[in-house]
Amino acid sequence: MRYPAPVLCLAISPDETHIAAGMSDGTLSVRRRQPKASEPASKELFSVGALRSGAFESFLGGSLPSLGQGHVREKRKSKPIGDVDELRVESQRKKRLREYDRLLKGFKYSAALDSVLRKQVPPTTTFSLIQELIHRDGLRTALAGRDDVLLEPILRLLLKHVADPRFGEMVCDVANVVVEMYTPVLGQSPLIDALFVRLQKKVAAELRFQKELIKAKGALDMLLASAALFTIA
Repeated sequence: MRYPAPVLCLAISPDETHIAAGMSDGTLSVRRRQPKASEPASKELFSVGALRSGAFESFLGGSLPSLGQGHVREKRKSKPIGDVDELRVESQRKKRLREYDRLLKGFKYSAALDSVLRKQVPPTTTFSLIQELIHRDGLRTALAGRDDVLLEPILRLLLKHVADPRFGEMVCDVANVVVEMYTPVLGQSPLIDALFVRLQKKVAAELRFQKELIKAKGALDMLLASAALFTIA
């Protein structure tokens, strides 16, 4: 018999038809041996009545007989082999909360926002957390009390995604809050002043681009309408 992980414990039923093995990865494997024709028929141990009567506890004692033939190669991992009667129970491991989830759970909004401003965090995760902060009415709390070092990554995030149609609306909401909160301290940090100027220019460029798109759409609609009238005539 082969198992997918090192075996830590073994047990066999009194009628020698079932063998249970507990493995190091938390898996419980129960295998059933078909009785021979010469052997008397045994009661099914996994019936509801047998489980309620405590027959499953009989697996805790007994010795391991020789069930078939097989071997395990020492320096090569083999795939688990079992029959249709094998029952495997895998333990469910509790998923660990991510850092920003733990911080949100502890109402540490500012630290939670900082944890998703790192470069390796995808923007979908970052703006999902910002959306959660808006729903909790905690965006101002997360943005408050920042110096130029802590405010810089927020402004760079806004600069990077202000023209992204997926996040543009949320970027505008965050930018409005940032401008409202930190306008009184403008002029104290050259870096923050430069980022605000860049953000203003990028927003203005995006507005001009949107206006050109609306003009092009209007011209295209007129051409399509004229073509439709010509076709009808």
